[in-house]
Amino acid sequence: MLAISALPASASPQTSTHKLSFPHVHGIFDWGSYVKHGSYVTISVCADDTSKHDFAVGAVIIATNKNGRHSGNLGAVSIGRGQTVCRSGRIPYTSHLKTYVFIANSHGYITYRSHDKKIY
Repeated sequence: MLAISALPASASPQTSTHKLSFPHVHGIFDWGSYVKHGSYVTISVCADDTSKHDFAVGAVIIATNKNGRHSGNLGAVSIGRGQTVCRSGRIPYTSHLKTYVFIANSHGYITYRSHDKKIY
């Protein structure tokens, strides 16, 4: 028996969800995922403040074009111990993807920013 598809195999793009990884920093629990499409990447990211002393924590994803001149980012910022914030969106660049985390004080200043972690 032959099965006939409405679309040829080349016309149906295969997309899969991948987990994001972030630099490990005490006081931040973060997670997320991404799906790479033809002209954009769909991102979901969450940040949970687990520290007794930090005012706010954040997890950020940066996507860039091939030469790195153009970029977009999406981040989740959690304010206060035990608070979790999640964000979703799409970024119109797909050549490179990296993540980083940060800690901020109550005056709005970044007191710590991790190194960038390359995803692809």
